[in-house]
Amino acid sequence: MCCLSAICSFQSPLNKTKKLIGDAGISFTNAYVASPLCCPSRASILTGKYPHNHHVINNTLEGNCSSKAWQKSQEPHTFPALLQASAGYQTFFAGKYLNQYGHAEAGGVEHVPPGWNYWVGLERNSKYYNYTLSVNGKAQKHGADYSRDYLTDVLANMSLDFLQYKSNYQPFFMMVSTPAPHSPWTAAPQYQDRFNSTKAPRDPNFNVHGKDKHWLIRQAKTPMTNSSVKFLDDAFRKRWQTLLSVDDLVERVVKRLEVRGELDNTYIFFTSDNGYHTGQFSLPLDKRQLYEFDIRVPLMFHLGSIILSKIYTINTQFYTVL
Repeated sequence: MCCLSAICSFQSPLNKTKKLIGDAGISFTNAYVASPLCCPSRASILTGKYPHNHHVINNTLEGNCSSKAWQKSQEPHTFPALLQASAGYQTFFAGKYLNQYGHAEAGGVEHVPPGWNYWVGLERNSKYYNYTLSVNGKAQKHGADYSRDYLTDVLANMSLDFLQYKSNYQPFFMMVSTPAPHSPWTAAPQYQDRFNSTKAPRDPNFNVHGKDKHWLIRQAKTPMTNSSVKFLDDAFRKRWQTLLSVDDLVERVVKRLEVRGELDNTYIFFTSDNGYHTGQFSLPLDKRQLYEFDIRVPLMFHLGSIILSKIYTINTQFYTVL
């Protein structure tokens, strides 16, 4: 869940990512997801299907998020499973999978989705400390010590380990899925004082009543109170602070590929599962709305000599590209 402003702003928490992927490849300014909600969008990325076809409709087990039905009908046909089975790829996943992954009613952390040779899946939803990872089906608990447990850095280290020890005789696919910048917006200690003067973007629709919009949009209280505006500015700043560690992760992975002589033969995709609103039409912090601020996402490719035409809806197009 990474808002486009984190990429496009002059002052950005993802400057290294933009330089190493977007500037070195292709940046898409009009990329949209099929759903403004985590689990349905992630399911679309994995399957190349719209939500009405993969039947993940929300973030609950009842909504088919990592449910037994999902595991039976969709997981065997995700694109990593096809890469592994049909093209001989060695595959690696690290981070947030689907919101209900690890739920006891869905097989717990012992369940490893088909298609992954190396699996590091976060149990349930977004955290930065005090979480459990499924490491190839075995629970690995983490505490609150930054040097050992900060999740974004743990994912970076595990990704580098995979690159170091993978086979050099098979193609590989990595999917690194950081919860950042999702709440609870816990930044690494060295970044907690960054962007002190940064505020949420004051777009033309900021704190303006959406009187001609969908009835849900029209329910927002306008104007927002001063305390509400301060809260969303604080949240926006904290989100950016968490992204500085994501920027470090991207740099470390790209540099490792370069040192290993694999960068020119590796395609790198950077995107998000949904956008986020911070005061547009006086809406408080959240997503879930089928408006541009919640469905527009950053999208950058580092693809070497490959040139792609326009992509209108990335979830369904990814499947074709990969």
